[in-house]
Amino acid sequence: MSGLTKSQTDFLSSQGLSEKMTFDAKGLKKADYKAQMKPNGKIIAYNVTPCREKGHTLRTRNGHCAQCNTASIGFQKRSEKVGFTYIAGTKNGEIIKIGFTEIGVDLREISLNRTKYGEFDDWKILFAVNCVNALEVENLTKAMLKEKSTSILYQHDGKKQKTDELFKCSYSQAKEILIKVSKQNKYNSTTTINKIGTNYEFKNKLKGK
Repeated sequence: MSGLTKSQTDFLSSQGLSEKMTFDAKGLKKADYKAQMKPNGKIIAYNVTPCREKGHTLRTRNGHCAQCNTASIGFQKRSEKVGFTYIAGTKNGEIIKIGFTEIGVDLREISLNRTKYGEFDDWKILFAVNCVNALEVENLTKAMLKEKSTSILYQHDGKKQKTDELFKCSYSQAKEILIKVSKQNKYNSTTTINKIGTNYEFKNKLKGK
């Protein structure tokens, strides 16, 4: 017995979630069940404090009512995607890119150069980790590098697009932060590629480095 009611299991089913993605949070505070759910890939907590609006007792691990705001489930599911968080560099642009891909690092590298991402076609993927939270790892890594973010308008599919994944920092700094994010959040990740990036130690470094 999971402790879930039929109406709750019906709701989970309607959202494309299985009981394996739930966590019994009885007697736990939000910070406690969040810490236990994240490394185990759990999305929904049950046996939690009822929400004020309708008394629902299913919450995302961030503490939001899953039934009142189903959009929060979609966000959580996207962040749980299995894939690769990678670091790429362009010598011509002297810029580092943090990205996420589900197709594999080799195919992504080909795609970056074929489409001339950011107007550059010499991208090399230097480092990548494979984990179930790859998209969230990407977002947290970019957040920690935000003071060095830069945007470029480039042509893609006949339209001008603006990049949001480029940073004026060195490869070693980006790698250090990506590894730190993975370890701090206890993600079950494995290094899938780790190239020597000595020619990608660009000068625009973070403060204090």
